[in-house]
Formats: sequence, C-alpha cells, structure tokens
Amino acid sequence: MLLFLPTFVRDHDPVPAEGWHADGEPFRLYRALEDAEAAAVAPDGHLGRVLVLDAARLTLHGDPPTTAHVAREAVLNVDLDGDLWRPAPVVAAGGVVVRPGADGPEVLMIFRRGAWDLPKGKQDPGESHRKTARREVAEEVGIKKKRVTITADLGTTVHGYPWARRDVYAIKTTHWFAMTTTATRFKPETREGIEAVAWVPWAEARERLGFETLQALLDRLDPEALGVEAEADGPATGDGTAQTG
Repeated sequence: MLLFLPTFVRDHDPVPAEGWHADGEPFRLYRALEDAEAAAVAPDGHLGRVLVLDAARLTLHGDPPTTAHVAREAVLNVDLDGDLWRPAPVVAAGGVVVRPGADGPEVLMIFRRGAWDLPKGKQDPGESHRKTARREVAEEVGIKKKRVTITADLGTTVHGYPWARRDVYAIKTTHWFAMTTTATRFKPETREGIEAVAWVPWAEARERLGFETLQALLDRLDPEALGVEAEADGPATGDGTAQTG
C-alpha cells in the first residue's frame, strides 16, 4: 500500500541517509496523492515535495495514519543520487474477464515482459473509465470491443513506478471491471509486448500473476458474485488455453 507525506523539501534537496524523524508531533500521512499535494503548500506559496512511501516499511499509528520516523528505504520516489522524483497521477482501466470452465471459473490473462498480467491500459482524454476498460481489453487480447461486456465495477488498485521518460514517479490508479466475452480466438498485442493470451483457472490465476496489487485484487473478489458458475460441458477451447493466432 502507498501512503503520501507532504514536505517542504525543495526540488534539489537530497533525501538524508537517515531519513526523517518527527520533531514533536508525528508525521501525518495521506492515502490520496491530491490530498498530500494540497497539504504541501507552504505559507509563502512554495510547493514542497510529496514523499511516496511504502506502508510496509513504516511503523504506523492511528487513523488517519501517522508515523514518527520515515526511513530512506521507505521512500519510493527517490533515485540513486538521493533526489526526489515528483509524483504524477496516471489513470488506467482494465478487466477481469471471466468465463465458466469445467472445474470452475476461468480468468483471461496476458503474458507481457516476463510476467502474467490482466489486460489494462491508460485512459485517453475524454474517455470514461468503462470505455477505457473495454477498449484496452479488446486491444490487448486482439478482439472487437463489441465482443466485451462489462458486468460489474470492481473498484481500483494503486501502485507506483519510476517513469523515466517523463522524469516523474507515476502513481497509477487502475479502475477494474468484471467482464465476459463471446470471443473464442485471441491475438496478443505484440507491439505492447504481449506474447500470449490464455484462459487460466481461477484457483491458479493468483499464483500466476506477477504483481502483488493484482493478487490482492483477486483475493478480494468472489467469483460466484461475478455470476460465473461451472460449465457442465467444459470450456470452449477444451484445455483452457486461448487461441493466439
């Protein structure tokens, strides 16, 4: 989980090796980047830097959370020279595409850059979250949008990563939707680094996923609540592997 700490650190002030210790009152942490940015405005109007923190590396107290010490290793938006990358919001959407299988629900997964993932992508200007999700799922697995149906809103996941091309630390909020599809053949979007598309049994999908945020997403979902039940005649492709050509 990510947390955010507003500071009045200047753009080129390095992160101290010992981190920060609260002087008196503990540090007030924020769960939303925009709230931390609003609190990082100094009385003279100077916009300070927001620290992006790994909650697992902090000793937290109360709600809203506070901490008395922020170790350097808990700060995610810092480079090897100790300089801070300014956090920047990124909005995306994707789908948990499900179907009934012989042994229970199956999830449509993609294999990209050495890891199993769920289809998703960044929002275009003017798009709704639902439109982005349908477009990105269709593009990444190589089918037409009309073959994708949204059945439920599944909430969001948030994770961060260095975005060197923009010289920022991206805070990516992905809006997820449960989906079904009438498609039986798929073509991986190779220009996006996708090598394969496959139906994976729900019980195996979590272990295959290469990202903790997506594992947590599946953990909080009940496949029965998505309206998917076992299919007596077995999955459409027999072995549960999607066609990729």
